[in-house]
Amino acid sequence: MGSFKAGFVGVLGQTNVGKSTFLNAVMGEKLLITSDKPQTTRNRIRCIYTTEEAQIVFVDTPGLHEPENLLSRRILREAFRALREVDVIAYMVEPWGRVTDYDKQLFDRLPEPLPPMILLVNKVDLAKGNALEETLLAYDATDKFVELIPICATQGLGIADAVNTIISYLPERPPLFPPDVKTDRSEEFLIAELIREKVFQLTYQEIPYSTAVRVKWMHEREDGILEIKAEIVVDRDSQKGIIIGKRGNLIKKIGTQARMEIEHLLGKHVFLELRVAVRKGWTRDAAEIERLTGKDE
Repeated sequence: MGSFKAGFVGVLGQTNVGKSTFLNAVMGEKLLITSDKPQTTRNRIRCIYTTEEAQIVFVDTPGLHEPENLLSRRILREAFRALREVDVIAYMVEPWGRVTDYDKQLFDRLPEPLPPMILLVNKVDLAKGNALEETLLAYDATDKFVELIPICATQGLGIADAVNTIISYLPERPPLFPPDVKTDRSEEFLIAELIREKVFQLTYQEIPYSTAVRVKWMHEREDGILEIKAEIVVDRDSQKGIIIGKRGNLIKKIGTQARMEIEHLLGKHVFLELRVAVRKGWTRDAAEIERLTGKDE
């Protein structure tokens, strides 16, 4: 048996390129929330992929974007913090046919020396004409990448190639986490994220970005059903009414869809109670942002 390899891999890229979808595909289960809206991910979340030969500790990061307010600046800071002490960077783009202006500026600001950077060109199924080839040539010409791999995270194409390539650049060292651990986050954090995902999917305009979710308590009953009470926090009174919906229809829909995902994640029946609380101006208050979206303990 050869030497074991293990290390941290930062997954970076602009908003909405499919980083969380890629990691869910690698892990073979849904650990990270996804939506078609940008800036869904707010925190660095570690997904731990272990085989007999290697362990990759993926650090999923919020999408890179131009910050608009205090909350989005915090989100961006989390993304850049992921660059510290990683062994490999997996940088994800789409088949745009060129290096985007944002990426050009970002590459100029990256700290040196950089760990090996692997380019993942996602959504190759959507590439038109020669866009994929032109994208690979353009990013290769930056001289920032040791490997360039086309993938389609939604269809699983190129995932094994990406994983094997990443492993080849990891240092030889013993596992960093026990083999049965898949994430460094608590069940409460994952449950809150699944509820927040449904808010993202079922609401519009500023509502998803003005929402945080906190699990208040969890309790397993004698009959085996897990009772969960969670709070959806919004920025203004008017948003509370929108989240609840006409005759409570929207919050019921959020709760039903979230409960199904939570049951799938935990493998047990769940009774989920949701309430909506207003914390006026929380998205502009640094202390409240840290309390409502910060690391789970």
